[in-house]
Amino acid sequence: MMSTGNTLDDRITQAALLTSETVNRGGKILACGNGGSASDAQHFSSELVCRYELNRKALAAVALSSDASVITATGNDYDFSQIFSRQVEALGRPGDLLLVISTSGESENVILAAEAALQMNIRVVGLTGKNGGTLGKLLEPDSLELRVPSEIVAHIQEAHAIIIHCICKLVELQTMDELPS
Repeated sequence: MMSTGNTLDDRITQAALLTSETVNRGGKILACGNGGSASDAQHFSSELVCRYELNRKALAAVALSSDASVITATGNDYDFSQIFSRQVEALGRPGDLLLVISTSGESENVILAAEAALQMNIRVVGLTGKNGGTLGKLLEPDSLELRVPSEIVAHIQEAHAIIIHCICKLVELQTMDELPS
């Protein structure tokens, strides 16, 4: 399904294209991760809904780590591993895109969210590190993985933040209906 370039910058460009195609067709972006990756998912969503650098129309994006009531209810009534997959099931539709973020690629709740999305014909972009882990294997060959080639979690997170900004900049340029300041 995906023909991807081999370099990280090629993959960043492709992720931006998938993101802008999704919102331009009326789809939404769902994003999830744990800890610092949850913060990255929220950061990404807020840049799309509000703005990155340019005044433009709001883009539909939701960070699945933002609703404490849904997260704690799911964790209590089902299992913590399902906190994101239940939301993908409830909010996701074919034509949407899910951004999953895991520095190790081994976060069970992120993997289950990606699996749920793929079963629902929702495209998945994954930000990983190290060797990509289970998530990296899941994303091959039909989805897009942006793997940071490092074993150091702090460096992976730093690179993820830069990647998110690169994607936001490209998406903003590709969805440009600039509004007056």
